[in-house]
Amino acid sequence: MSYRFLPHTADLILEISGASLADLFNDATSVMRALTVGNGLVEATESHLIELQASSPDELLIRFIRELLVHFQIDTFVPANLVIYRLSPSRISATVHGERFDDSKHEPQPEIKAATRHRLSVEEVEGGWHAVVVLDL
Repeated sequence: MSYRFLPHTADLILEISGASLADLFNDATSVMRALTVGNGLVEATESHLIELQASSPDELLIRFIRELLVHFQIDTFVPANLVIYRLSPSRISATVHGERFDDSKHEPQPEIKAATRHRLSVEEVEGGWHAVVVLDL
């Protein structure tokens, strides 16, 4: 019996940097928009309140990304922008504005199945914040 491992492109490693934690979450929202519908215009015709708590900034970010994925997978909701009311390394209260996916104006992208904890990190660094998230495609 023999076997071998073949290269596979099922993961996407996402690296985000921002001057503030708020920049990190705003950029994560923009990235998720691009990864779900490409570069097309997304209007703010609908909104969803997001209130999350976590034990660490990395856990907060992954929960936030997963929340955006759930809204896309269940409601076909595509984020346009994020309005943050309160944010700390362990809590976010925000509203994400956007619209439902419309194949006449949005470009379908490869499906994101999950945000994983593999290589997950969110760190405060000199000059801001830095995050690494692996997405399963």
